[in-house]
Amino acid sequence: MKVVNVDIPQDHGYLIPVGDLHRGDVHLSSRGLAKLKGYLDWVLERPNAFIFLMGDILNVASRSSKTNPFESLSGNDEYQRSVDLFKPYTKHIVGCITGNHCQRMFKEFGFNPLQPFCNELGIPYCGYTACLRIRVGKRPGKVARYRQMYWGFAHHGVGGGGTLGAALNRKVKLQEIVHGMDFYMAGHDHQLIAGTRNILLPKQLNIGHQRIHYIDTGSFLDWNGSYAEEAAMPIGKQGAPRLRFDGRDKHHDLHVSI
Repeated sequence: MKVVNVDIPQDHGYLIPVGDLHRGDVHLSSRGLAKLKGYLDWVLERPNAFIFLMGDILNVASRSSKTNPFESLSGNDEYQRSVDLFKPYTKHIVGCITGNHCQRMFKEFGFNPLQPFCNELGIPYCGYTACLRIRVGKRPGKVARYRQMYWGFAHHGVGGGGTLGAALNRKVKLQEIVHGMDFYMAGHDHQLIAGTRNILLPKQLNIGHQRIHYIDTGSFLDWNGSYAEEAAMPIGKQGAPRLRFDGRDKHHDLHVSI
């Protein structure tokens, strides 16, 4: 597990988790790409906004996978198009984890294409999981002193999400790996949902509760004609969540928009 540090000197900041593009799949249509580019351009216009890549950036379809290789771009197109897509935004991308699609190639040949992808773009490759430490609201005149610090845990996700409850339960279970995070996020099931829970911790009984967010990070694939339709999976909302972090004194507040 890799720790990713994100410092935002402004009094608030944003993080957009982006995943499950399956670049190369024909069901990542011009509509889905346009929606994705809208998110990326929104981040590019803001010095206090950042992107974290949640895995399954590439499709990596094979004859033995559920994904149909005959419905993918040929040759190296999906890799190069992915590099070209994210290249203008590299200064805002704070890290990338792998997903099950790129793991197909790793399990078959011992090579994960996300590693050269990250190297080419100059962004951190985090492997399976990442902890994000996000500091917001730099104090004037103070070196490396911030008013607020947030912690998050990211994994690509496993298992099905046939219902919204099942999908969100997978994200709740991530807290069995590491406690005390402000947010837990994963994708994989192509759902865009979020849930919030207030939890009392022994060290905080005298000062209130900790609010925890569980986030399913969505997808940009069309449902019609895809594997999801073939498998009678639910139609997920296209897009990505937006996390807003407050950096003011006495305002430890994270808001998730979907």
